[in-house]
Amino acid sequence: PPHPFPRTPSPYFPQPPFLSPERAMASAGASAEGLGLPGFSAEREATKGTNKASGYEFYNKLGCPKHIVAPMVNQSELAFRMLCRKYGADLAYTPMIHAGMIKRNKRHFKKAFGTHKDDRPLITQFCANTPESFLDAARLVEGNTDGIDLNLGCPQGIAKRGHYGAFLLEESQLIKEMITTAHLHLDTPVTAKIRILPKGDDTIALAKLIQESGAQILTVHGRTREMLQHKLGKCDFDIIRRIKQELKIPVFSNGGIELFEDVGKCMKHTGADGVMVSEALLENPAFFSGRIPDTVDIAREFTAFAKKYPCPLAHFAYRPHMFKLMYRDLMKYTDLRTFYSKAPNEVIAKGPDIILKRRAAEKEFSASNQSTVDEKFVSDRHEHIDLKFRAHCKDSDMVHPTLEWRKLSWYRRHQTRREIQTRIDEEKRKKREAERLREEKEGREGRVKRFSIFDDDVDSSEDEAEDGNDDDEADVDENEDDEE
Repeated sequence: PPHPFPRTPSPYFPQPPFLSPERAMASAGASAEGLGLPGFSAEREATKGTNKASGYEFYNKLGCPKHIVAPMVNQSELAFRMLCRKYGADLAYTPMIHAGMIKRNKRHFKKAFGTHKDDRPLITQFCANTPESFLDAARLVEGNTDGIDLNLGCPQGIAKRGHYGAFLLEESQLIKEMITTAHLHLDTPVTAKIRILPKGDDTIALAKLIQESGAQILTVHGRTREMLQHKLGKCDFDIIRRIKQELKIPVFSNGGIELFEDVGKCMKHTGADGVMVSEALLENPAFFSGRIPDTVDIAREFTAFAKKYPCPLAHFAYRPHMFKLMYRDLMKYTDLRTFYSKAPNEVIAKGPDIILKRRAAEKEFSASNQSTVDEKFVSDRHEHIDLKFRAHCKDSDMVHPTLEWRKLSWYRRHQTRREIQTRIDEEKRKKREAERLREEKEGREGRVKRFSIFDDDVDSSEDEAEDGNDDDEADVDENEDDEE
């Protein structure tokens, strides 16, 4: 049968035909004719929506996930995802895969993507800045994933240099073209993950455009792209709630989740269909179970999962995972931290056993009153902290608590550093503002004249006044001489 697309080259369809006529007339969720894409007509527009599931049909097919593992570069690899699934994760995302690098180097895909038959439901995330590169990369994982996600939320400097992630948020037409192109040409549903824009209305308009373009699920990180590292601010759950009220597709909330209790509070506040967690999971893969296991136990378990579910990315991800999981102990045994920083993965895998021996030795010699470590507290302090937090927040509705004792954790260590830097920056800003206001006031009163090259007229009155003062002083001197 004749192909529905013209065979002339196009920036969005460089090598037609891509698909059968039946699939070409499948659901689009957006007006392709309105996009100006070639080969679409009003008759074909009327036939859309017959093959691909709607947003909530796709959400139900995934099992109505509430607890989602976020896509994390070189961190949410196969072994880590499987460990999180064991402890209650309903859905997991792969690490972000660079679509442009796959196009330039096919071996990059084999290193970046790895899955298992038990690794479901799974959504694969790509970053891209052209419709064809996003589509070509997505085709490589069809059949091995349940969804294709477009990254529009990465705020890092490399994303700015590569022109992808959160630095595409203002380019609504490009976003629309990428999502619509993938939606029309893939059997796999397409999703998107964004950060918010400075203005709430702009964020809602962008969310609606993504929905109309064919995205089946939208994940919203409640921070702007400027909020990273020491400038990290509070997550805006109010804008996520507004987006959820405006859209007809499932919405996942991301950002600001520190404790398991925050998950329920976030869903209640925003009405989101699920909550995506990243950094808190890196510290505790059992996060969604509500438990805080001993660091040694969870590190041992991760080592076992890394052997059971090997993938090319595991070699790069193993060290940072182990350092985060054993963070509290390595901050105490600083010699081990220094040694493991340069040790191979095989040596790091023995870290939990060595830490247990250190603990046992401390327990054996803790009879003296000079003992600095209580073994029971070391092994159970997370449970003590958890009970303390529950008592503190029993009747509280706060979503993002900040308590002093949370600085014990790896997550809080970095967040506390950011909070301190934010306070320093705010103090500097206030000081500069006070200096500016002082200079303006002095300038208005005529006491200070700065950065002026036309001083003749400005300073003439002052010069005359000074000359007048000199004359007065001279007169006074003469009078004094006469009196003498």
